[in-house]
Amino acid sequence: MHLNFKRAVLCLCLWLGYGAVQRVCWAQMPAKPSSSKILQDIKKLNVLGNVLYMAAHPDDENTNFIAFMANEKLYNTSYLALTRGDGGQNLIGPEIREQLGMIRTQELLQARRIDGGKQFFSRANDFGFSKNPQEVFTIWEKENLLADAVWIIRNVKPDVIVTRFPPDSRAGHGHHSASSILAEEAFDAAADPKRFPEQLKYVQPWQAKRLLWNIGMWGMLNRAEFVKNAKECLQIDVGSYNALLGKSYGEISAESRSMHKSQGFGSIGSRGISVEYLQHTKGEKTLTDLFEGVNTSWGRVKGGENIETMVQTAIKEYDPAVPDASLSSLLKIRTAIQKLPDGFWKTTKLKEVNEILKNTLGLFLEVTAGDYAYTPGDEMTMSVEAINRSAANVILQKIVFPFKSKDSVVAAPLKNNDGLSFKIKAEIPAGTEISQPYWLRKEVGYKGLFTVDDLLEIGLPENPPVAKVLFELTVQGQPLQFEVPVVYKKKDPVIGEVYQPLVVTPPVYANIDQDVYMFADEKPKKVIVGIKVGKDNCRGEVTLEIAAGWRTVPQSIPFNLTQKGAEQSVEFQLYPPAASQETQIKAQAKVDGKTYDKSFAIISYGHIPAQVFFPPATAKAVKLDLVKKGNNIAYLIGAGDLIPESLRQIGYSVTVLEDKDMTLDKLTQFDAVVVGVRAYNTNERMKHYQATLMNYVKNGGNLVIQYNTNMDLVMKDLGPYPFELTRDRITVEESEVRFLMPSSPILNSPNKITPKDFDNWVQERGLYFPQKWDTKYQAVISSNDPDGPPLDGGILVAKYGKGNYVYTSLSWFRELPAGVPGAYRVFVNLLSLGK
Repeated sequence: MHLNFKRAVLCLCLWLGYGAVQRVCWAQMPAKPSSSKILQDIKKLNVLGNVLYMAAHPDDENTNFIAFMANEKLYNTSYLALTRGDGGQNLIGPEIREQLGMIRTQELLQARRIDGGKQFFSRANDFGFSKNPQEVFTIWEKENLLADAVWIIRNVKPDVIVTRFPPDSRAGHGHHSASSILAEEAFDAAADPKRFPEQLKYVQPWQAKRLLWNIGMWGMLNRAEFVKNAKECLQIDVGSYNALLGKSYGEISAESRSMHKSQGFGSIGSRGISVEYLQHTKGEKTLTDLFEGVNTSWGRVKGGENIETMVQTAIKEYDPAVPDASLSSLLKIRTAIQKLPDGFWKTTKLKEVNEILKNTLGLFLEVTAGDYAYTPGDEMTMSVEAINRSAANVILQKIVFPFKSKDSVVAAPLKNNDGLSFKIKAEIPAGTEISQPYWLRKEVGYKGLFTVDDLLEIGLPENPPVAKVLFELTVQGQPLQFEVPVVYKKKDPVIGEVYQPLVVTPPVYANIDQDVYMFADEKPKKVIVGIKVGKDNCRGEVTLEIAAGWRTVPQSIPFNLTQKGAEQSVEFQLYPPAASQETQIKAQAKVDGKTYDKSFAIISYGHIPAQVFFPPATAKAVKLDLVKKGNNIAYLIGAGDLIPESLRQIGYSVTVLEDKDMTLDKLTQFDAVVVGVRAYNTNERMKHYQATLMNYVKNGGNLVIQYNTNMDLVMKDLGPYPFELTRDRITVEESEVRFLMPSSPILNSPNKITPKDFDNWVQERGLYFPQKWDTKYQAVISSNDPDGPPLDGGILVAKYGKGNYVYTSLSWFRELPAGVPGAYRVFVNLLSLGK
């Protein structure tokens, strides 16, 4: 995309309060609203109010509140999530960190499509659970994050800001508290022209009327405190029924929240009275109306007073059976809005009325590409469809295509239900930027803020589309313009129409087949690199860049692929050094004198659009000092589990158990059985497997159970003797680990464990630690966050019959896939108990 065109798109999105992004950035089937939805949108033309909801993560938002404000009160309702949820767990697949953040971003966008809100993000990288905001602001650069919040407030111009959490420990998470602290500071800073003056090139200072906290029982110490505070709160019943949409807001809310599938937040709709409580924080206090003192009519815009009457007339005369009968009234409203002085509400309402006109006409405009991926310099074929499904006089005057294409045949009438369709080609400019999510363009660490160099990109939920097409029409003699993104559409034999975003890719990408290679000895390992090309006739060579002391055979491998999309696998032998050492492996493909070092990845789930991105073509290699006993491991998969492959990396034979394998005879074949993370939360069959697992231990087996949450357990007793789970975590991965039982085999055999083995862990030590347990369990280690109480339940071990039962809350699901050497050594000792 040319830079000036890109900046024009971003400026437009920002000026519209990012409303344009809501329409054009989603690669999904074009909206086809019902006539009742059109009436709802006409009513919204008479509402000039903005509300911003603010919290920390995807799924923190109150979808009931958002659905009510957006659809009942008809305010422009936005949600600012500080993070994209990168630090959470994934219940639907193996993606974690940035890839999980991409999934959760799209889940939020899908949620907003349902509840009618708009979505924004700051640059904050979700580094995992944090117990207090003081720790948070040592990791997130507070001033930069405050600048993000101010930037979004100045763009969205909320009359009212609502936080989900209090600014103190009642929030239950340091990120939660931090979101409210930032909201309070941004409330004032956004209005101060001396704060972040660099933003004033694009926006003006903005003072919201009030800031409130959307309290709930979960945010109070006890019910008595809640009742006391509720008397001093603004109360809003958000449980009403919307006849135009055919649903209550509790039902819309549940559909919205159920889009957070990676977090297991499927919800059941509710009906009837549902009261939300809002406690005053800053600004003018009210106990009667959220927008008290705010003029939400056309009276807030100079010269707009008559428009309100015009809209009321259009509402009164609207015929849902013949929506286009309202066309003349809507065109008069549009003309009146165009005559207003330039400003936020003129721009916003023009966008709204244009969309209503498009829907009233039944106007379908679509441009699809012949493929979903192209490289710079490629020629792209676009299929255009334009159809007017009304009796109105619509003339297509001109179509402006992106890149180097020429304008199409113009001045064609669009007769009622008589569509226009044709194909046209365009060349993608050589300098077009690849379609990497903008917040992932620079190297990403586990903590801090994502690096975003362009101020105009901050806050956007996703990249603007690669290409857009401008349709210029006249409707009843009045000129209208509509921009449409170029997308890819295909026919799925089961689903039917499937839409996917258009992406620009490098001409060649290299995918290393593993993220981590663990070397327990000096034998070489195969490193397979998959080469895929994004254009025809691509030839070159592949090399692996590694640290001194490591070597590959061969040093380079040629490839020659003649057809776009063709793939070739090349195989290197990677030899480790004799001593323990880590290195980064970087695959490099050289073509026409240029070196490319990106891989190709796609995230595809049915509830979100497919996401294509280009991570660095790197992997980690670790030569470690490791001894293991036993070889055959059985693994019962949990939620988003990558540990089986990690164990294969160090030479274990790992069998992933299926339902048919859960018999005592089959389990006794294995040296150890491992149960994956949150299996007792996500697998209903665990209550049927439990007796067999306990008998396996009793007969001499070694069973290792990884962490579960104390909510939504499929059964109560997870071990041979009772213990109680909590929500306690150790979030500081550098926390000291103390050995409570130095003589335990877990700390001595077959690997001698020292405190050094707990160095360089990632994101956290562990989570959901047991707090109380039967005396038959032995606690092996102890650790705690700074200023936190000691948690001794990281590894609990008990003899049961002839075997060993281990329950461990340490975050193996993060450490092993990340190639943390000490974590491997400790985990191998767990697997080696009794050997």
